[in-house]
Amino acid sequence: MDTLIQQAKQGDQIAIEQIVADYKGLLRSLANKFYLVGGDKDDLLQEGMIGLFHAIQDFNDQKGSFPAFVKLCVGRQLVDAVKRDNAYKNRPLLNYVEISFAEHLTDESNPLEELLQKEQAEKIALVIKQKLTPLERKVCTLFSEGYTYEDISEQLNTTYKAVDGALQRARKKLLSTKE
Repeated sequence: MDTLIQQAKQGDQIAIEQIVADYKGLLRSLANKFYLVGGDKDDLLQEGMIGLFHAIQDFNDQKGSFPAFVKLCVGRQLVDAVKRDNAYKNRPLLNYVEISFAEHLTDESNPLEELLQKEQAEKIALVIKQKLTPLERKVCTLFSEGYTYEDISEQLNTTYKAVDGALQRARKKLLSTKE
């Protein structure tokens, strides 16, 4: 096993594939203990593979056994993935609904409802075009795409407070379209 690990460290693809095949069961069992909101088991399995790769690269046979080190590295990688997924900056994504799912919610079309929705969308588009400042439009666009306040402030080269203020003003203006 030590020679296989050394070969894998040096980039031998066959050795890496052999180690992955040997530890695939362990990766699956560790990944099954975790859950990602909006993700699936394949995402966790990929994170486990990254942990296995780190274990191969960082293993020192003088400090312990390879299987124990693999379990440690994979476990840490999975915990980090779950922590990243649950981070505050990902909160806007937690309650999303896929558009393809929403399109199939109703098979019946209601012409009146469609007309009202179109009218409301046109009204909102008009408010966005006429009443929002360029900064408010940019902030709304980036926020709707899932960017955090920090990301938006970096992209627009402005402060966190300016981003928050622009978003709050835009919300008030957009809410006024409902009346």
